Amino acid sequence: MRRFQTALLLITNPIRSRIPFIISAVIPYVERNLYVIIQNPNIQSSSLSLASSSEKRFDQEQQKQCIRPLLHAIYKQLTATKNPSVDILLHNVDSVIKSTNPLPLPRTCEAVFADCPSSPGLYEYCRDHFHQLDQNFELRIINEKETKEDQFIDNLSTCDNDLFSTKCTSRYNRGVLGGTFDRLHNGHKLLLTESALLCNEKIVVGVTDAVMIENKVLAEVIESVTDRMSSVRSFVNLIRPSIFVHCEPIEDPCGPSATMADLNCIIVTDETKQGALQVNKERQDNGLSPIDVHVVPMVPADDHNQDGDKKLSSTSLRREILGILLKPPLKCVESNQPYIIGLTGGIGSGKSSIGRRLQKLGASIIDCDKLGHETYKVDTEVYKQIITTFGEDIINPTDRSIDRKLLGKKVFQSSNELKKLTDIVWPAILNLTRERIDCLFEEGKRIIFLDAAVLIEAKWTVAVNEIWIASIPPKEAIRRVVERDRISIEEAKRRLSAQISNQERFSYANVLFCTYWAESVTQKQVEHAWNLLLQRINGDSPSF
Repeated sequence: MRRFQTALLLITNPIRSRIPFIISAVIPYVERNLYVIIQNPNIQSSSLSLASSSEKRFDQEQQKQCIRPLLHAIYKQLTATKNPSVDILLHNVDSVIKSTNPLPLPRTCEAVFADCPSSPGLYEYCRDHFHQLDQNFELRIINEKETKEDQFIDNLSTCDNDLFSTKCTSRYNRGVLGGTFDRLHNGHKLLLTESALLCNEKIVVGVTDAVMIENKVLAEVIESVTDRMSSVRSFVNLIRPSIFVHCEPIEDPCGPSATMADLNCIIVTDETKQGALQVNKERQDNGLSPIDVHVVPMVPADDHNQDGDKKLSSTSLRREILGILLKPPLKCVESNQPYIIGLTGGIGSGKSSIGRRLQKLGASIIDCDKLGHETYKVDTEVYKQIITTFGEDIINPTDRSIDRKLLGKKVFQSSNELKKLTDIVWPAILNLTRERIDCLFEEGKRIIFLDAAVLIEAKWTVAVNEIWIASIPPKEAIRRVVERDRISIEEAKRRLSAQISNQERFSYANVLFCTYWAESVTQKQVEHAWNLLLQRINGDSPSF
């Protein structure tokens, strides 16, 4: 059967138990976009009158009641679905749009799938009632065994706690909600669609930024706040263009909800509903009236979720990039040259543990930190330059070695002095590294990793084919370093702040890892990255 790029699904039988069948029957035949319109069930009562221009649409609130119970059912069914993108259009809830006018569709649809019985007038109804249908669109009827009538639009009250309950018949003009909205997924779509359905004039969306996201897992790969706000605006404008969307970055949990006087309600999830209490407390402290709280159910995660998370989340989507090639290698594979990969990461990131896992898989590892100690040996060229630059008072009188603590006191108080030291040591370490690479290659080792904490800062990237980065949220890095090195939290924070940020490090990454979860999860990331690397080097797959 033919597959379509874009199609319309017309649901006229609002029975929740039918949704799994309907969605599973349509999804295989749509590749890119599926738009869903939940229509007034009265169109079933007289199929021929579907094409009648005199038919009136349900009152706006009645139409909302027809749509609302099906939103969660549809997106729950779509948990594991990435393609096509499914959007529930709300154009028909606006009573200002007369039923005689064709309802606009975002894209030209090549087909209409309908769950109502076929009739001679159905094709004409679709052609006249929906703008942007292909001139030769196909009409397909979804057949199903009869569903019990007692399942007809059962009440979808999502919150049992009276403190958070709001009647579905409540009329709101302006609502507020917040979130990160990274990689807009079906959970976000449900929240935004419910908000657009609930409010008639305007929704205010606070999009978390800065300190609100810095300790999220893989925060460095979160889309920019500008892009996330644009995605929110575009989505709401697509599903219900008649309402105004105001987005703004927020750096505190309450955002604009605590200060905007004209809001009527706040839309939250089961996970964030306690925050609504704080919002109303702050509103009262600011001399504003409390606002109603509307709770939207969360879309459950699918069976393949690796986080153990019960809800669909952006973290799971960000995890999908771990272990894969994110951008082309810095240098191409050459048959007569070793393939060099720089492995780096911040303190507590698990960089060295990843190196050990790679070594067990067959990689050769050069520990650049250990090579650094070799450069300080007595009477080496580096030793002499350091003594000349920083004075003989840093020499240990017993064995003439450099006292690293005394040297540290001189260089760590001044960025200029520290640069003098690194300008001496880093090039020497790179030279030693190249010597080790040559030795390993002569021994038949082709894939060689440089375990180097300062790979990026020292500009050793010029010597590698790829850069692999280990990442961990700052809060977790501090916890690990405090536990490992038996130092204070303040000292751990100081060490972390002295390094480049995860965001800057990620900008260099060809491959990214995160050791935040169980060791078995890290192992899977490493094995996946290793297998893909072998394919690239052996020419079994494109480099990018």
